[in-house]
Amino acid sequence: MVTHGGADVPPAWLAYLMLDDLLLRRTEPTSVVGWWWALCLLVAVAAVIAWLYQARREAERLGGTPGWAPWWVVGGWFVPVANLVVPYLVVRDVWRASRAGPAGPVGRWWASVLVTLLLQSAIWWYGGATAASGVLERTALDTRTVAYSLWTLGTVAVVVTAVLTGRVVRRVTMAQQGNGLAPAHTLNYYAS
Repeated sequence: MVTHGGADVPPAWLAYLMLDDLLLRRTEPTSVVGWWWALCLLVAVAAVIAWLYQARREAERLGGTPGWAPWWVVGGWFVPVANLVVPYLVVRDVWRASRAGPAGPVGRWWASVLVTLLLQSAIWWYGGATAASGVLERTALDTRTVAYSLWTLGTVAVVVTAVLTGRVVRRVTMAQQGNGLAPAHTLNYYAS
């Protein structure tokens, strides 16, 4: 509002000012939030991969027959181009080996992951590094309508993906426990 003379998105501006007042150092509030967001995302991805590795190992050890080699559970996320399909195939494989039921939820989960990645890429490419990092006052006034819409959709997509990830983790874990594939204490840590 100060920079452009008008209140185009008052809630976003109020959140920005509140963060600016809360930070001890005079750094860009949205860049600090961006770093925390990235850190939380990395921790969440590492937790899902660790859970998936354990769930695959337990499914195999207790009678399931996952077809993908254990190294694909981790490596499949990092091989360029293959990482658009391999994680889905590995999760679907663990789902089936765990006898968790029809694999529809895995497909919905993976679709949400891909939509989230697409939206986050669009945010980066549309707005450039400045807009993607959320620097409000440096985002050109004429691009804010699209930038804010992309940021909102991207955030909704992340939340939907997180919820669907939790459901997939819970269903596989419960199936392994219910089918006698895994002792309850082994996978409870990863389900929470």
